[in-house]
Amino acid sequence: MLGAHFEAEIREQPEVWRRLAASDGAQRLAAAVAGRDVLFVGSGSSLFVGMLGALAFRRRGIRAAALAATEARFDRNAYRDACVVALSQSGRSTDLLDAIELLAPARLVALTNDAAAPLAQRAAVTIDCLAGPELAVPASKSVTSMAALLLWAAALCGGAHNRTAATLLETAAEVRAWLAGDGGGVVEAAARRIARCRSVAVVAAGYGVPVAYELALKIKEASYVHAEGFPAGEFRHGSSAMLDASTAIVGIVDEASRDIVERPLAAAGAAGAQRYVVGAPSGDVTLLGPVTGEAFNTLAWLVVGQYLALSIGRANAVDSDAPRGLRKWLR
Repeated sequence: MLGAHFEAEIREQPEVWRRLAASDGAQRLAAAVAGRDVLFVGSGSSLFVGMLGALAFRRRGIRAAALAATEARFDRNAYRDACVVALSQSGRSTDLLDAIELLAPARLVALTNDAAAPLAQRAAVTIDCLAGPELAVPASKSVTSMAALLLWAAALCGGAHNRTAATLLETAAEVRAWLAGDGGGVVEAAARRIARCRSVAVVAAGYGVPVAYELALKIKEASYVHAEGFPAGEFRHGSSAMLDASTAIVGIVDEASRDIVERPLAAAGAAGAQRYVVGAPSGDVTLLGPVTGEAFNTLAWLVVGQYLALSIGRANAVDSDAPRGLRKWLR
């Protein structure tokens, strides 16, 4: 079946989170960055996870930023002597390794899926995200495992108690139940309609924004359908002109962002675009995926987006395990 590896790896994620819940990875990461300004560096999906982590740390009052590895040569002076958390599934990305040389961090922490990779060998502290081998080109397990570690570590650094092994296990159980149930059929039906669209907008606010960027990337690489992620409030400032009956919009909704995200959803309805939401219900808009606890709901959003991208790819006869023009380092 097209995308067989991608689907298998999507379905493995709750078990990966169970392994994380039993590990000390988040505690070690929090200890490694405690008392420091933090810069998260990565490329592609790893960059978007870094953006999510930076936001989580800033919400706890900790100075944090995210930087694309390929932009380090232009922006390095602002981050001299920072504590750099480098994110990479393989730990072998030449863009990332080159960025580390340019940034010359005071401390380097590696967050990777291969604790024996060159990135890990350069780091003062290495955190294995415990995702296991990924065969499909679109990253899945490594994305949500790194996100879980960053969100949990940010809570520990900020003295919050909402993200714990117990709440991670709860989210794992909720997502596992959804994957095992019939909710995937709703996603597959939506995917068949979206596959005929010329463009997809993914809109969100707060924690949803880096997730929107990641879901748009997944749709592009897994299905070849054009997609873009947007902060929902900014979407109305020009980009909403793209909406018509040939487009679709996916809103990532939680209670904190509902009022912001529902505005472009309303505009999309008036324009005749297809409308879907992930995270929480919104009126009569089709809900894709489960509603989970707040602590790690971002992980559920990512899984639903991955499954949507896989299903759009299948509707377009794309083998998302090996998209054209792309390759990945294997662990």
